[in-house]
Amino acid sequence: MSAAEPASLIQRVEALAHSRWLLPVLLVIEIAETTFVPLPYEALFIALCAAARDRIWVFVAVTMLGSAIGGSILYLLGMSFAESIAAMFGAEAALVELTAVFAERGASFIMLGGTTPAPSYLINLAAGASGYPYLAFLSLFSASRFIRFALLGLLIYYFGDEIAGFWKRLPKWLRWVLSLLIAAALVYWFVSGFV
Repeated sequence: MSAAEPASLIQRVEALAHSRWLLPVLLVIEIAETTFVPLPYEALFIALCAAARDRIWVFVAVTMLGSAIGGSILYLLGMSFAESIAAMFGAEAALVELTAVFAERGASFIMLGGTTPAPSYLINLAAGASGYPYLAFLSLFSASRFIRFALLGLLIYYFGDEIAGFWKRLPKWLRWVLSLLIAAALVYWFVSGFV
């Protein structure tokens, strides 16, 4: 790979970050990522923020709007089809238990789904299936996505180069262990709400 190739890639990302077509495309990508398609949206968000630091808040706003639309789609699917699916599989009792768990810890689950890299698909479906109040769901999920991406944007704005350098300087085994510990803690916290 020549030295010109990375510069060319950087120039393309910078051009993309200032393109007039970017925001509608970014909105569609975030809606798809929030609903069903497991896309590496954070990687795109980070690259765009690093390439156009003056547009970070625009990217955060578009991401939040796409998340709200995608989360609402899943909420409505859960609300519309939960009872018929539960009846089809004889899982009415499980649906009642889900509703009780969401009544008690729903806000925590929604905030977890929005602020962490954990897929929020099931949480959004469960919120609708349990009859969690829609406006409360939408407010919590939108706020959680704002927190997640605003913090990410601020970190990139102020410390992007330093964070990337620090992470790369850590031994590979330590990066692996830290990632595993964070993932295990998130899974434990989420599962403990259902047992």
